[in-house]
Amino acid sequence: MDAEPLNAVPPNAVPSDSAPPNDAPPNAVPSDCAPPNDAPPNAVPSDSASSAAASASSGGASSDGASRPGPGPAGVRRRRALGGAATLLGAAALGAATAFSVGRPAASAASRPPESYPPTHWIPASSANYTVSGRPGSYPVEYLVIHVTQETFPDTVKIFQDPKSKVSAHYAVASADGYIAQFVRERDIAWHAGNWSYNTRSIGIEHEGWIDRPEYFTDALYQASARLAAAVCARYGIPADRDHIIGHIEVPGSTHTDPGPYWDWDRYLRLVTGHLTAGGAGRPPAGG
Repeated sequence: MDAEPLNAVPPNAVPSDSAPPNDAPPNAVPSDCAPPNDAPPNAVPSDSASSAAASASSGGASSDGASRPGPGPAGVRRRRALGGAATLLGAAALGAATAFSVGRPAASAASRPPESYPPTHWIPASSANYTVSGRPGSYPVEYLVIHVTQETFPDTVKIFQDPKSKVSAHYAVASADGYIAQFVRERDIAWHAGNWSYNTRSIGIEHEGWIDRPEYFTDALYQASARLAAAVCARYGIPADRDHIIGHIEVPGSTHTDPGPYWDWDRYLRLVTGHLTAGGAGRPPAGG
């Protein structure tokens, strides 16, 4: 699809201290998706939104029967865009691509989650695009999966709120200023990894941009994402290393290549480690 900014703010945007309702409806299970071991399956759209259509594909198994990734990047292929073929934006269009910032909720003190979580804003995904759960009681949270949207931030919001897309992530970080939106509660299972086992055991963080446009990977984006990642790692005891903070490309069975060759893993992990050293165990954002 054409990657153009929206003329209006994302719908249903509220500060993160406005928690979503506790009686949110469960996810509908598509009739053509057989659930693995009675778990609600992820639908697999051909043009998977965000960094993953959720599927039940798996790779090698570990001692607990769950597939595990190896550290480090693999070969890179051009990803599909969130809503179709990607439209490459020139550097001059970068500001326009994030012009959605006009009129969206400010990261004020009222919307700041407690302790070490950065300011986030609750913009709920469609309940058809994730699985209601009770993590970490239902599943341990062991990984962070790093994604690149292949789309503008406003169009990413539209896709996550479209019940037909069958895709979501827990968070997305904007390129221009590090604005963070939360779409799915951490206790629930976002459909982002393209692997059911990894969906159940991970938090997905999307980053606005394209894998072959390094200008989207701004300092503001790295800083905000690293602070968020550090808070998640502290909350669940996830080691801040490449065995546990992984790219979408490293998820077994994934057909995606993000975050791509221009993502600076060394810098990112240094930032995450720095925030962990400076802060304590973080409490969740109000969205959960």
